[in-house]
Amino acid sequence: DAFNPCEDIMSGVLLRVLIWIISILALLGNAVVLLVLLGTRSKLTVPRFLMCHLAFADLCMGIYLVVIATVDMLTRGRYYNHAIDWQMGLGFNAAGFFTVFASELSVFTLTAITVERWHTITHALRLDQKLRLRHACIIMTAGWIFSSLAAMLPTVGVSSYGKVSICLPMDVETLVSQVYVVSLLLLNILAFFCVCGCYLSIYLTFRKPSSAPAHADTRVAQRMAILIFTDFICMAPISFFAVSAALKLPLITVSDSKLLLVLFYPINSCSNPF
Repeated sequence: DAFNPCEDIMSGVLLRVLIWIISILALLGNAVVLLVLLGTRSKLTVPRFLMCHLAFADLCMGIYLVVIATVDMLTRGRYYNHAIDWQMGLGFNAAGFFTVFASELSVFTLTAITVERWHTITHALRLDQKLRLRHACIIMTAGWIFSSLAAMLPTVGVSSYGKVSICLPMDVETLVSQVYVVSLLLLNILAFFCVCGCYLSIYLTFRKPSSAPAHADTRVAQRMAILIFTDFICMAPISFFAVSAALKLPLITVSDSKLLLVLFYPINSCSNPF
């Protein structure tokens, strides 16, 4: 049918090559980031703590990509003989859980990083209002709970990972499933506007000579701005086509969406560590 065309998971040589390159870079890059951040003797600061969570989320995305690429390699040319076993199995749901968990935790952490930089820079002279590590722990605990719940819902009947071969929750047949998918997309869009607002405030702070922030904070903010805006630019086509599909007005086919899956959806997890 339209959701399961008679083709391999990665329908093309280019997609097969790209998914392996991106998945390997994501795994190696984020593993190195975690080793560097956790292996150094310097004090664990709030930005370093948040970056550890971002690297872990992106590492989970790399794991998801490797699983998809491996199954595609093992079933190449005869996926139609394995589709039911794969899409009804525990490994399939595990891969779906990994990708939604990684995606939502990454967006949540990027937003938390932006808000932390905004708070630090705009309150540079108020040391009593500085965000402490215990505050960051509470924030990220909430992020982990939210991301885990979002990833778990399709395994208990709210939408479903089994609709398509690439383990994404594309089932919007019921009203509850439709609300679930649209809500996740709207939350991601809301996070983008939050990031935009924070960086606009930071920019206005830079222009005030009376409240010039520390040079180190300014440098970190500039780097994080590049990272975060790159991420959300990559997410834009995903959000646009996903919202249209969730509203049952699909603009592209499942075969075409696999190109978005490989070129846009995981590219953040590959580029973030670098």
